[in-house]
Amino acid sequence: MSNPFVIHVGDITSGSLEQIETSGPSPVRWGANMLAVEEGTDVRVDATVSNLGEAFMVHAEVSGEATGTCARCLNPLSPEFTVRINDVFGASPDFIAGDEAEEGEEPLLVENNSIDISQLVIDEAGLNTPFSPTCKDYGTDCQDSTPAPDGISEEVEAEEKPDPRWAGLEKFKLGEELNEEPGEN
Repeated sequence: MSNPFVIHVGDITSGSLEQIETSGPSPVRWGANMLAVEEGTDVRVDATVSNLGEAFMVHAEVSGEATGTCARCLNPLSPEFTVRINDVFGASPDFIAGDEAEEGEEPLLVENNSIDISQLVIDEAGLNTPFSPTCKDYGTDCQDSTPAPDGISEEVEAEEKPDPRWAGLEKFKLGEELNEEPGEN
């Protein structure tokens, strides 16, 4: 099986642009804790690669079916998830020089006439995957029995119970009533 995140660029001549489409099982898990494309899931990579002479400009769209759980109602989620990659891979380690080179940052490089976008996919997915996905994010409704955001179900809310976050202040209200002078009302 070939890795769909490794794109062969050795045949692209200098100054030309090539459309590359690959697919296969994802070599890595990408996404967040509650929603991700799991390792081994079929993914599709649609890339445009430009040979700039000393470097390759890559524009890629990577998509696959994510699996996860709604953070609100705990229903399973399985949306199509897509990330976009735009980056430059150098033909040699010194293709970026001068003020543009950042200290300690390794440039992306072409190795064995191929580029590997795996880490870029992981990074982009980590930045763009919701940490607390909900059904509503993907066009469906949560279960009816889902409690309200403060954890109080709708039946209890009808009784107009005080917000539990303010319960500690109740003793101060009681203290005010005890300190009232007779005849004050």
